[in-house]
Amino acid sequence: MLNYIVKSLPKIASLLMFFVLLQGSVLSAQELISASGKVTGKDDGMSIPGVSVKVKGAAIATSTDPDGKFSLKVPAGSVLVFSSLGYRSLERPAAVGMNIVLVSTTSELQEVTVVGATIKKGDLTGSVSSVGEKVIKEMPVTNINQAIQGRVAGVLVQSNDPRPGGAVSIKVRGNNSIQYGSNPIYVVDGLVIEEAFNTINPDDIASIDILKDASATAIYGSRGANGVVLITTKRAKNGDGKIEYNGWYGVQSFNKNIPYLNAQQIGDLRIDAYANKYMDDNPTANRQTYINSLLGTNSIAFSQDELAVYRSGQSYNWLDEITRTAIQQNHTATFSKGGPDGAVYVSFNYTDQMGLLKTSNYKRYGGQINLDQKIKPWLKIGTNTNFSRTEESYIDGGVFGIAANANPLLPINDQVTYLSWKGIQSTDLYNPIRSLNIDGKGNLNRLLTNNYVVATLIPGLNIRSSIALDVRNQNYYNYIPKSLGQSLRNSTNGSATQKKESWVNWQWDNSISYDKTIGKNSFSGILSFGLSQNNYNYNQVNASGFATDDFSYKYLGGAYLKDQFQLSSDFVTNSLISYVARFNYSYDNKYFATLTGRYDGSSKFGNGNKWGLFPSLSLAWNIANEDFFKDIKGINMLKIRAGYGIAGNQKIDDFAYRSLYRPVFTNGSVTYVSDGRLGNPDLVWEKQKQLNLGLDIAILDNRLTFNADYFLIHNNDLLMRRTLSTTSGFNNTIANVGSLLNKGFDFNINGVILKGDDLKWNLGANISAYKSKITKLYGNVDAIYNYGGFTGVEIQREGNFFLNQPLNSIYTYKFEKIAQQSDMARIQGIDYGGRTIHPGDIIPVDVNGDKKIDDADRIVVGKKDPKFYGGFFTDVTYKNLTLNAVFNYSYGGKAISGLYEGLLNGTGEYSGHEDELNRWTPTNTGSNIPRAYSGSGRYGIGETDYAVQNSSYLRMSALTLAYNFTQDFMKKAKISNLRVYVTGRNLLTVTKYKGYDPEGGDGYPTSKMFVFGVNIGL
Repeated sequence: MLNYIVKSLPKIASLLMFFVLLQGSVLSAQELISASGKVTGKDDGMSIPGVSVKVKGAAIATSTDPDGKFSLKVPAGSVLVFSSLGYRSLERPAAVGMNIVLVSTTSELQEVTVVGATIKKGDLTGSVSSVGEKVIKEMPVTNINQAIQGRVAGVLVQSNDPRPGGAVSIKVRGNNSIQYGSNPIYVVDGLVIEEAFNTINPDDIASIDILKDASATAIYGSRGANGVVLITTKRAKNGDGKIEYNGWYGVQSFNKNIPYLNAQQIGDLRIDAYANKYMDDNPTANRQTYINSLLGTNSIAFSQDELAVYRSGQSYNWLDEITRTAIQQNHTATFSKGGPDGAVYVSFNYTDQMGLLKTSNYKRYGGQINLDQKIKPWLKIGTNTNFSRTEESYIDGGVFGIAANANPLLPINDQVTYLSWKGIQSTDLYNPIRSLNIDGKGNLNRLLTNNYVVATLIPGLNIRSSIALDVRNQNYYNYIPKSLGQSLRNSTNGSATQKKESWVNWQWDNSISYDKTIGKNSFSGILSFGLSQNNYNYNQVNASGFATDDFSYKYLGGAYLKDQFQLSSDFVTNSLISYVARFNYSYDNKYFATLTGRYDGSSKFGNGNKWGLFPSLSLAWNIANEDFFKDIKGINMLKIRAGYGIAGNQKIDDFAYRSLYRPVFTNGSVTYVSDGRLGNPDLVWEKQKQLNLGLDIAILDNRLTFNADYFLIHNNDLLMRRTLSTTSGFNNTIANVGSLLNKGFDFNINGVILKGDDLKWNLGANISAYKSKITKLYGNVDAIYNYGGFTGVEIQREGNFFLNQPLNSIYTYKFEKIAQQSDMARIQGIDYGGRTIHPGDIIPVDVNGDKKIDDADRIVVGKKDPKFYGGFFTDVTYKNLTLNAVFNYSYGGKAISGLYEGLLNGTGEYSGHEDELNRWTPTNTGSNIPRAYSGSGRYGIGETDYAVQNSSYLRMSALTLAYNFTQDFMKKAKISNLRVYVTGRNLLTVTKYKGYDPEGGDGYPTSKMFVFGVNIGL
């Protein structure tokens, strides 16, 4: 047989040659035309190289070049078939100048992992906003919240701790709880986490989806009342293996510092303050004679050393001695490969953030492994596992504040123990230079892993089980040397602290999901059962009295003050059981419905109150797909959405339903002492009822899209810590105290303004607003006051709750004006509670007109929440060069800046603000800055709303100039992609806020940074 085949080969070859010549003659007899064009992707508009372009039914084919272009000769009337791995095939009649747009198959089947099951993003019919990998890449950040700042409607992201590794807060649609659980939860590949978000490397994230309304968040029931941030990490794509490196290097400095008074200005202010007080007490005295005495050898206002500096014209800046220009760097290397039966994605990350204060630092080491593998055609297993370690060098909390507000008349000296004003050392003012010797260290090891097995027994039916773990071990160490003021003041002779914390949180989810399409009807459903348990424990040791500082915190056994040893520990566990049912239906891509029910049981409530039911329903209608709408050109989508649902909140202290006691051993016997909290067995779930109405529009071939949502949220049975009378034997209790109404809107617009071959311009913006109002408190109470201050019984300006008022209100006296001589007769008959008002002082408003200023005259003078907030961005691309700018803003909020108020105190005995250069004087009566004054008896800056700040701002979060190298260059260099960029972060902030920053607050200034980065793929 083999011999026969060999002998027949010449005949077979001749026959094949005959058919080839015959086909060629037939084609040559046909009319040939030119076909050409460019192929791009729908998701990003980028050109796609290597796309197969084939004549349907004929052996004529080519592929697109590195710029996505193609050209070939084809018979007239041919149909071209375009196909590429990862994209849906497309057929089009051959023509010249074809513009082919391919749809990614991955974008069609995008999935997120929720409640132990994977569902299509399209099945989330509620209010959902998304940020993709491309957007995340544009921002060189180390925190996931920073990556979405200004990008998502209805989501307010604030950098409230600008220190290295500091936290970034996020709120979805404002505040929907009074005290507990006001932040959204994060779900990383199906695993729920609620803390330490900065351990997640943004380079590993493929997409971030924010679920905002009750219909979308109801799948999380007890945890989704304040929104859900779904994070999906990257996975390998089918095709050749890929290696990528993303790295950036940045130089950081303070964005803004306070315009402090220098030494001479402080001296002049102090002289003015003392003289004003003296003249109030001695109206007939000679002012200049008194001032001369203040500058003499027996001055009561200055030390002689201060006077020497004052006369010399010198001024000292202590902050410069403890700060530096800081370097930040971030490096991520990834390795991935995917195929029909499995995929692997591995990454390694290193982050190093130097602090702007000397000796402060933050480092993160991490790795991600995502594996998916088919064991059988019907069985698949996988894991999403991340390990990270963070290391921090801490600075004593008061170092920055003391240095920033240090006496400019005091020469720099790293040997003195305490700083001084008027030559008097204050034991509250530790020398900030010496405080840098405090040895503060911390580290956190974290393992996040979600492991699953899924069986597809019949098409569309998936049975899935997953076990997830969040394991954290955190250590904190601190040592204060013997010679520092902190040690001398407290007579500790050196003190050390070791604290070790451990969290082991596990989550076991089991689900059955089914998808089926019958004609124009599509059905999908999920049934799920889950268990989760959170375990926390800590041990802390404080020791004092060390013979030497050589061993720092590392040898507690060397401490000899045994009576000052302090030991503490705790072990806490809470658990949650959940049942979920979810059903989706759609008809002809026109009508959509989602019904969800969740039943949760929490250990945080007592018997009879542990369980809560959380249902939701959402409906959508895509009018653009109706037959009667097809004749309307230019509208690609017109979808109306409506949803209603109930979510819950149980984020309260463990065992709040019980009164807890601790044993105390005294005089040979054991007694049990309350921890101060009265248990409340009647505690029930805090529930949130939310209505959402939405509209989605896409026009002009999807080049312009609009998304708008209106929400109305009723929060009932609010959980709150209440203060109790000491006669009860307890200090506080946790109770359900009332109701909160929150309503507002989110609006988002994105547009492709220009879409040329060389020039492209994308523009996007969002705006959001919400208003909250307390509609009920417990019993007949219409106000809950926050008491504190020096006496402990003074009503504070913040933290009060008033019926029919916003949640985050500011409550104080209303500022009327700066007193003038012409006001003295008018205010003479008003009782100011022992205060005296002279020209140049603050006058509060007598709100009720009873000629007396007391608590009845305090009013709500503003709210801390903004009237509206949002962000906008622009991307301009010319050929391979891209300019990207991202802005975020907030408008209409109020804030109290304790820093600014303290600097405006007007005594000259502490630091001062340059605004005091324009203070009221008899020759400058038109000023709105109170006069200088040393002493008590008048209204202080913080006792009215005089200095309550406007916290509105507009910030350029990032400005990036990037260059993507051409396909020709990359082909020669044998790489798949190469991008270099320069980014400026926080380069511009427009605000009237007088403190450090309206977003970050006054504890520490925000910073600006210039970054150089590179992305390269092989």
